[in-house]
Amino acid sequence: MKELQESDLKIGDILIYENQDFDINDFLELLSKSKEAAAFYLLVYLIPWFDPGDDPIHYKNIYHAAIWGNVNVNRDTKKPVENLNRIVEAGPDGIVQESMSETLIGPGVKNIYVYRLKEQDAEFEQKINAEIRSFYDDTDIPYSYETAWLLAVICSMRYSSGTLYKMLASKFTPWIADLMVETIQKLINEYNNNHQRKMVACSTLVAMIYKNANYALEIDDAVRNEPMQIPFSTEEINMEPIATSLTDKNIPKVTTTETVVTPRQLFESVSVKEVGYLPYKGK
Repeated sequence: MKELQESDLKIGDILIYENQDFDINDFLELLSKSKEAAAFYLLVYLIPWFDPGDDPIHYKNIYHAAIWGNVNVNRDTKKPVENLNRIVEAGPDGIVQESMSETLIGPGVKNIYVYRLKEQDAEFEQKINAEIRSFYDDTDIPYSYETAWLLAVICSMRYSSGTLYKMLASKFTPWIADLMVETIQKLINEYNNNHQRKMVACSTLVAMIYKNANYALEIDDAVRNEPMQIPFSTEEINMEPIATSLTDKNIPKVTTTETVVTPRQLFESVSVKEVGYLPYKGK
């Protein structure tokens, strides 16, 4: 993969963060000071643990997504408007901007992978940046911890070794479990379409920006056969299958654009292509 410089970035590029390895000592230290801080530290590892991708043995701690945009860096001050190219992201402080140079020396970044929309028209950057600013300029938008935790649950359902999927499959048979997982995801995304400002987390923000600019990303939400990184035993669950077939398999499906998605689902999208990465610059 090509190593990039900040100058290689273009407006609308999707930034996918790989975290440093989980450190139990850091977690325990945070726990002794703040349960909320410890919970957030754990959350950013739950998503990659539960959604390791095609190679769970050598999986990467993909935990965060952001977008490259041009926004007013003086938004929170009384200084004149100064629009600069910056990382725009959702975090504990809401939707904020960060410089790339400062981010790459931070403790939570190992690499930042860059993905770009394959099919761009002449108005792409203008349209995508208008949506970036629409979210960024609304300082009343909170970070949705509920949505972030929901992502951890949703991504665990994508894997046949996930506990939730196993429970559904053992109760109803795999094909019905697949249908139920798909339906649950569609219903969640339908709700999100009408409540975007209440469901802002890192990757949902990026997906909503693309959707609202009319460049919705094609998302793959199929259940995978690879084992999850963190295994759970379901041997104690004793459920007899209660359904093996349905008379009418033409169950109506909810049709909606998926925006409640994990960072991994963003870069797995067939709508984007890999550009390269920016490596950690810290000690």
